[in-house]
Amino acid sequence: MTAAVVSPFHAQELEIQQRVGVREQMAGAAAFIRDYMPEQHREFFAELPFFFLGALDASGQPWATMLAADPGFVSTPDARTLYISSGMLPGDPLTGHLHAGDHVGGLGLAPTTRRRNRVNGEIVAAHDGELHIAVTQSFGNCPQYIQHRQHTPVAPGTHAVQVLRSASLTAADRELIARADTFFIASANLAADAGRGRGVDVSHRGGRPGFVRVDDEYTLTAPEFVGNFFFNTMGNLLAHPRAGLLFIDFKRGDMLHLAVEGEIIWDGPQLQAFAGAERLLRFHVREVVRNVGALPFRWTDPQPAMQLARTGNWSEADRTQAAASLTTSWRPFNVVDVVQESSDVRSFYFEPADGLGVAAHVPGQFVSLRVPDWAGDGAASQIRSYTISDAPDGRRYRISVKRQGVVSSWLHAHLEPGAQIELMGPGGDFTFEEGTQRPVVMLSAGIGITPMIAMLNGLLVNGSRTRHKHPIYFVHGAREVAHPFAVHLQTLAAGHNNLAVHVQQKRIDIKVLKELLPFDDYDFYLCGPAGFMQDMYQGLRQLNVAEERIRFEAFGPASVRRSGAANAPAVSTATGPVPVRFVRSGIEATWDGSHGSLLELAEANGVDAPSGCRSGLCGSCAVGLEAGDVAYTRTCGSQPAAGQVLLCSTAPRAGASEIALAL
Repeated sequence: MTAAVVSPFHAQELEIQQRVGVREQMAGAAAFIRDYMPEQHREFFAELPFFFLGALDASGQPWATMLAADPGFVSTPDARTLYISSGMLPGDPLTGHLHAGDHVGGLGLAPTTRRRNRVNGEIVAAHDGELHIAVTQSFGNCPQYIQHRQHTPVAPGTHAVQVLRSASLTAADRELIARADTFFIASANLAADAGRGRGVDVSHRGGRPGFVRVDDEYTLTAPEFVGNFFFNTMGNLLAHPRAGLLFIDFKRGDMLHLAVEGEIIWDGPQLQAFAGAERLLRFHVREVVRNVGALPFRWTDPQPAMQLARTGNWSEADRTQAAASLTTSWRPFNVVDVVQESSDVRSFYFEPADGLGVAAHVPGQFVSLRVPDWAGDGAASQIRSYTISDAPDGRRYRISVKRQGVVSSWLHAHLEPGAQIELMGPGGDFTFEEGTQRPVVMLSAGIGITPMIAMLNGLLVNGSRTRHKHPIYFVHGAREVAHPFAVHLQTLAAGHNNLAVHVQQKRIDIKVLKELLPFDDYDFYLCGPAGFMQDMYQGLRQLNVAEERIRFEAFGPASVRRSGAANAPAVSTATGPVPVRFVRSGIEATWDGSHGSLLELAEANGVDAPSGCRSGLCGSCAVGLEAGDVAYTRTCGSQPAAGQVLLCSTAPRAGASEIALAL
């Protein structure tokens, strides 16, 4: 009979895993947290000239520190024993506090290769700076957020060490922290009931310079990015808030040790404004020890970790917070880049031209563009809404536009780096349901791929990490093999085991889904032309998929008629042929009941109709009705002026013989 696997996590780590929806998936992590060191870890530790250590002083305060000596000062006589022969530097706050029976956390890290391995344990013998440690936990960490640096030894006697102690941060301390791109944090849970999770931990944190904010001389705030979901640090802080921080001045060789109390910030405007942050940690400083010139190394300038491209810093986050109140105002934005995604789709990148930040958005939302005098003949400006086709990075927006219709063609012809245009937003509620525990199916067709790509980029991060630990099925219908984001999708699928991608050059229908998807309980996200949307919605409902499990966004902007919608007005619309004349465009079309609205009919026939419905600009699709009678298919938030109708929500009324629109 197989013995039950004892969890390597203590109660508070499990509590956080449960809170963020990964506890079930992390149950298998016990296999990766060993009570012995693999051979490759042992070889790695022996090569290091420095080693990071976390431990508690006599008062129970954790401290994080760096030990440094010649390679080989950390060795492993066997797979369950770590031996540290020296390395304590002058002024280290742990001097004299390491004794047999104490728990320690160890971290081996090589900045040049971005490799790191963890080893935690209990001191079984300590004498004259030598430590014999019995290993209780050993596991590897991925290289994310580690800055590449090359170190150079400093000859002995060429640097003087000065130890400065205080109860608050000095101006020099604050300056060091404000420009830091790395720090280390030690935390502990030594409760008797902590089980295999009992002990001390020391962890690495990395970000773009400015990712740690000095709130005042006693307070710091730092983001928590997507990690390994172990939640060792946060779990320890939840159990015992005291922690130790270590900041390093890589140019001067200073070590700045902070004794702090930490708190977890789960939500709020500051968190929402900081790109890439899952949570915030706020630290309240209790004691400061700065060892000036203590390290026998100096380092080169860093090469930033690639994972940091989608993360922010506090300067950007503050501007983003300030911009949150401007989402209903038109603002100037500069075009900073244009990328050809396919034969007829281009991505445009925008940064604020007014010196303010970009308002935070959630993947799936959109912005509206105002194109002034787009025809060049003194006509009124035109407004269009486009999905933001990427996850937030705190600095810019990206939209991806298919060249169809006059306005989109104008964007393709006129927007190039250096151009300027007005944007409003973000807005919209077609977003991913945070915390869902179900597999997800993303269904799109044509340019409806854009919100799905934004959601994927928000969920799948850092090359291999995922914010959604359940299966994601990405199903897309495209006319061309070289469709927008084809290579990007292949890259995501190669790096994330929970993503399955299916793209085909024919219409996606329910039959295709039934062939692709294993039996399960899914959340569905739909985006594409209205006919595709309506068919998929009705097909899913016929398969007894619950109404609340189907979320959609119609591109172009058209409406999907929900079955049994309580607020849908009772209407009688024409199903037979009704001639429709678009008077100013000189185009004639026939309504046959296959389109969701007169707006969709106009777009299908190449009429460039005004619309801004998805931007919250209800009423922007109003046009004059010159002849005929229409019926509203849904309740709108705006009433058109006398003689006008809202294209997005109207169809020829049953019995109408002709419709003429001033368009």
